Order: sequence, then C-alpha cells, then structure tokens
Amino acid sequence: MAFVEQAKLAGFDRVFKVSPNCKPYTLRDNGFVETKGGNYLYKRELKSTHRSGLVLKVTVDHEIEVLKISLVTSNGLQTVNVNNLANNEMVKEKINFIFDGFIDRNVLVEL
Repeated sequence: MAFVEQAKLAGFDRVFKVSPNCKPYTLRDNGFVETKGGNYLYKRELKSTHRSGLVLKVTVDHEIEVLKISLVTSNGLQTVNVNNLANNEMVKEKINFIFDGFIDRNVLVEL
C-alpha cells in the first residue's frame, strides 16, 4: 500500500490526513516509532474475538506529509475489513478512540 495524502481504514467512513501542525516529536510522544527508512510507525494490537488477532498500523512518511492506515492480522499478511468482522462494535470503538486521540493531539486531521 502506497502513501497517500488522505487515507481511510477499509470499512470505515472516516478520512484522515496528517495535521499541518504535526512534528517528529509529536509523533514520538503519541507512540510512533521511527523505522529504518525514517518513516514513523504506530502499531497497536487490538484485543478482539478475531481468530488471528488484529493490529492497527498507521505509518507517516519521513517528511510528515502523507500516510497510510491499515488493519491487518497479527502476522501482518492479510488486510482486514472492519465491517466483515463478527461482533465488530468493540473493535470500531477502540479504533475510533485511537483516532480521536490523534486528532486531539494534532497528529491527524479528519476530513
């Protein structure tokens, strides 16, 4: 998946972009880790009833202008659509809580 200016999670109707006020220290303060390539990765395991576990990944490029968002299985091989999950309300609530925190802390802007 390539970096894009505006990103959304499969099965979600919320669209996000990187906040113009976002700085490297803002990302690090909010749980992002700098990768070998210089990008910033937020990786959070979501406790769910899904058989192989779910991981939310948000990656911001090194210039802090574009991003990519995905929900994958715990081994990272398959993308998961939230709407296709059974009992997905708890997963949606957790994801919304994380994104609301990013918006409050000027990491992301919702469009």
